[in-house]
Amino acid sequence: MKWKFLSIALIVFFVAATSCNKAIEAIKEQAVVDAITDGIWTVTKFSEAGTNKTTDYAGWEFQYYNNGTSVSRKTGQTDVQGTWSGNAADRTFTATFTVTPPVPLDKLAGVWTVTRVDAINKASYERTVAGVIYELELTKK
Repeated sequence: MKWKFLSIALIVFFVAATSCNKAIEAIKEQAVVDAITDGIWTVTKFSEAGTNKTTDYAGWEFQYYNNGTSVSRKTGQTDVQGTWSGNAADRTFTATFTVTPPVPLDKLAGVWTVTRVDAINKASYERTVAGVIYELELTKK
């Protein structure tokens, strides 16, 4: 009888522990979504293989929505629709475009690793493509 009770208690414990972990991950994911979708972002740093190309993104603004969509805007340009997702567990941010984006936006598409977050208004990212290291910094306007 003791073994049966102990077995049931252990099962309940493991189910509860798993549920708590899932709840914590859900809270982290929601915090990422809230931070990203609250405001308009601009590129304040972009480098490709160590070369500063930040000025290529002057005037572009990025807005991310709760439903996983995004819009890139620049005066005189057609809005560029896209999608995004954040993953708190592996500290990544993924951006895609639903149409072929104009240069230089094509270089923003992909999976970025979060390298630094300053409060909720600035974040730094990095990714490597074919041996080329890209660095990106987004700041809320």
